[in-house]
Amino acid sequence: MFVKQIVFLVLIVVPTFGNAQIGDVINRDHGKRSTSTPMRAEHKIDLNRLARSITGGQRSEEAKSKAIFNWIAANIAYDHTLHTSKTLQKEIYTSEANVVQTALKRKKALCGGYAMLFRDLCAEVGIKAEVVHGYTKLYNGQARATNKVNHTWNSVKINGQWKLLDITWAKSHSRNARPNLFWYHTSPNDFIKTHYPENKQWTLQPNPISLKEFDKPVFSQ
Repeated sequence: MFVKQIVFLVLIVVPTFGNAQIGDVINRDHGKRSTSTPMRAEHKIDLNRLARSITGGQRSEEAKSKAIFNWIAANIAYDHTLHTSKTLQKEIYTSEANVVQTALKRKKALCGGYAMLFRDLCAEVGIKAEVVHGYTKLYNGQARATNKVNHTWNSVKINGQWKLLDITWAKSHSRNARPNLFWYHTSPNDFIKTHYPENKQWTLQPNPISLKEFDKPVFSQ
């Protein structure tokens, strides 16, 4: 199955992921928090109410997690304007909370926004999720074009076990306007072929490959 998925990645153009998109610019790019005025309380979207609305009627952690994943994929578009606008990035990347709130208000996000929104909505219904920063290979399977961290995704704990997912790629590789569920609870053995976390813990493998090994081309020449 994974070979077919890789072939699919080659056939379509997937946006490359620059540092501006990872949503961690508070620490990485600016060095300190912005002094801009925080969002007024009355303008904030109630995450708890939204999370419970999305997961209403679902009882299991798996069902709630998947409902949140699908809701974000269906309702939050990829923010091409934010990707290219330094001014807008400075306005939005003042805190993780502001990234999440802005994603909901604009109904658009980059990979960091997707990951933080997923984490925060899961938290509101008692599910543990982490935001994972790392590296991805180019869509043609060749070595990375940059040595900098260039993407963000999630790991979520379901029934005591951590699972991997990438909402951005699920949307980029959508089929008939539906997210590609290959990128929901993806096997760690498949995920490591295209995603490598800064923290090896999030490979979810007992003996993960090195970053150097990850950089080897997927396809033989």
